[in-house]
Amino acid sequence: MKYKRILKFSIGIFVSIFFVFLVFRSVSFESLVVSLSHARLAPLAVGVATLVVAYLVRVKRSQIMLAAVNPAVTFGRSAVPYMVSVAANNVLPFRVGDILRAINFSSWLGVSTASILAVMMLERLMDLLVIIGFFGLTLFLFHARESGELALLHSSSTFLVASTVCIACLLLFPTLLHTPVEWAMSALQRIAPRIAAKLRPQVHRIFSTLTVIIHRPLMALLLGCTVLSWFFEACTFYMVACAIPDLVNPTVGWLAMPVGTLSTTLPSSPGYVGTFHYFVTVAARALGNTPGASTAFAILVHLVLWLPVTICGALCFAYWTIRRSSPLPFHHSGSEF
Repeated sequence: MKYKRILKFSIGIFVSIFFVFLVFRSVSFESLVVSLSHARLAPLAVGVATLVVAYLVRVKRSQIMLAAVNPAVTFGRSAVPYMVSVAANNVLPFRVGDILRAINFSSWLGVSTASILAVMMLERLMDLLVIIGFFGLTLFLFHARESGELALLHSSSTFLVASTVCIACLLLFPTLLHTPVEWAMSALQRIAPRIAAKLRPQVHRIFSTLTVIIHRPLMALLLGCTVLSWFFEACTFYMVACAIPDLVNPTVGWLAMPVGTLSTTLPSSPGYVGTFHYFVTVAARALGNTPGASTAFAILVHLVLWLPVTICGALCFAYWTIRRSSPLPFHHSGSEF
């Protein structure tokens, strides 16, 4: 296991270095410095403000789902593990923040680890649904000018539609996963009965939590929060683009948001260095911007997305270390036992 982690980390570092090389190989250092030095502070400040709103909405979404399991979970309680996990993913490998959120904050939230995993799964599915939809919409509205880079941005419309439909079905009917999961558990039972015996109660708790959370009125609210949060993050991209005078087509911010966000699914170093910058640069250049301005935009928007969230997460972690001795009582319901 240790060697697998080392190998995975090494692959991520190599991928980041490779994409950093791709970003800077055709960019003049002087033009990059000039573009960054001309950045305006007022649009950057607005961009940070819209990013704050985006995360406030996401924390509220998390709190709504957790409160369905334990009504005592407040906005502040849910904000701490959410921001800590995002900040940890920004600085640590292997998405350690997700593991930390699921395991270490169970008593803090007064819900089981399985319930936190169910909430995280729903968050990922809703985020992916909205980002893919946003990507398809921006591809429809904007026309890339460089045919070579067009292929990197224009995924098959059939794939986008099929992915969106599949994710929507999983959100509305999570029991569709029950049969394949049961098959997997049966196979594991034959191979490793002890592991299967330990996992089966957790799997049951996850599906019980999904049953509690997912119903039409609540899902409509959660999806609305998801759309709103990603809209405000897209506003952050747009405002950062407006802050760079050398970026002749700042509307690239609307396209760069889904492109850059989807690029974070690729293996890379902590903070998505390299992969994020490359694909955001590609999106900016595809809409007619110069290499220097496009790279400056990628660097600046990554800094705006990374720094405030990481600082906030660090402060939340410090607060949690002080107050962790005051856990939230567990709420015993159908999904908690």
